[in-house]
Amino acid sequence: MWLKFKASIQKEFLLLIRDKAGLAILFIMPMALVLIMTLLQDSSFKAIGEKQLPLLIVNHDADTFGLRIIEGLKSSQFFKVVEEIEGQKLDEKALVKQVEDGNFQIGIVIHPQATHAIRESVKRKIQGQFPDDELFALDPTMTQVPAKVDIFFDPVTKQSFKQVIISALRQYASMVEANIMFSIYAQMFNDLLGVSVSMDEEFGSMVVFDQQYASTLKSNTIPNSAQHNVPAWTIFAMFFIVIPLASNIIKERDSGLERRLRTLPGSYSAILVGKTMVYFIIGLLQAVSMLLMGVFVLPYFDMPSLNIGNAYAPLLLITIAVSLAATSYGILLGTVATSHEQSSIFGAISVVILAAIGGVWVPTFMMNDLMKQVSQLSPLNWGLNGYYDVFLRSAAIEDVFQYLLLLMAFMLSCLVATFAYNRLKRKT
Repeated sequence: MWLKFKASIQKEFLLLIRDKAGLAILFIMPMALVLIMTLLQDSSFKAIGEKQLPLLIVNHDADTFGLRIIEGLKSSQFFKVVEEIEGQKLDEKALVKQVEDGNFQIGIVIHPQATHAIRESVKRKIQGQFPDDELFALDPTMTQVPAKVDIFFDPVTKQSFKQVIISALRQYASMVEANIMFSIYAQMFNDLLGVSVSMDEEFGSMVVFDQQYASTLKSNTIPNSAQHNVPAWTIFAMFFIVIPLASNIIKERDSGLERRLRTLPGSYSAILVGKTMVYFIIGLLQAVSMLLMGVFVLPYFDMPSLNIGNAYAPLLLITIAVSLAATSYGILLGTVATSHEQSSIFGAISVVILAAIGGVWVPTFMMNDLMKQVSQLSPLNWGLNGYYDVFLRSAAIEDVFQYLLLLMAFMLSCLVATFAYNRLKRKT
């Protein structure tokens, strides 16, 4: 049994190293795919994962309202405030030009004397609550007009972005109005009643909204181009091994080698296990080479480096499970297929389909709800989700256990189907 297993490993290894073109396909093609796809998709992933929306702002009101608006936008995690370009302070004309050319989606212009207009408006409203017209000395030159803020949008800006900007500006404006109103009432109490009111406290939001993801995981981060493409195309390459593996099995069957191997002492399962072991190791070597490329090569092309984290045990287990699943699928395909053409065409098409629905080409977080459900049927999706958890969340073994279980179940089902088909074929 052991000698048969050892001879099978030696045979498969010699066949592989003699096939230079096959080795190039197994290693060079996936690495090229990783590099090309990462270069193509990097800008798209940056746009999806962009945490701050850049906006231009020109503040003509050097007072409370204008300063608080800018301060509030800058303190927000959603906006990136730009007040100058290439070291030059923006004016209204330059701002409109930048938005018109599509360089920025949003531009904001705060008009002069906006704070003064708010103060006078608040005074008029308070004045109307009292019978004495001399309660406040109103500015006779100030007509009853609200403070004005112009917002310029790029025509392609989504309506949701527009609503976010307007809501944020209204929130900051309301806080400024509340502070001004409080200061005026404080002055009024001091003038009429001689009561001094402390102005140390600032009005802010009295309700705290804690944003959380409905997930037991610590984070729900969207992967960058390296964190998606490296594991995605690694899994694709590992599953693409079904083509040379199935072709090898068919070649042995057509040449009569399989019959001769069956006549040797011991079980034929030792031959299959030896074949599985060699291609399993090839899959591991593919994964290692691709991961190293993500860590060391991609940064030379101004791409994000792959941060594999420190969850080494889950990473190793996921890689082993994917390689075993891919190898067992190749053995099943080689056993069932009746010709090289059949195995090559069906193997390539099936792997491509599983990759497409599994989120290799288009990440699942960009799919609609129907395709997200369909993607869960693909073993490539199980492996990819496992890699996501390891790279993005430093998941422990128990966090990726469900994906390990699914991949192992897929491997066992392929092997059981292989042995069942072989037994049925021998009977007929």
